Amino acid sequence: MTIWAIIWLVILIAIFIGTYLLNKHTPKPEGCEDMSECVGCNNIACSHHSAHHKEEVKDAD
Repeated sequence: MTIWAIIWLVILIAIFIGTYLLNKHTPKPEGCEDMSECVGCNNIACSHHSAHHKEEVKDAD
């Protein structure tokens, strides 16, 4: 019985890794807007949240 649990776990991990890699290599759509200015939600865990981006320092030249 334990062997079936291990087999299922390996299958699920393989599916997760496979779909993650496929998603990572999928190109962005044409005209994709810059999401760094997104204020649509309060989800701080979102990688597009403004709290994750440093403010750009402009030169005074």
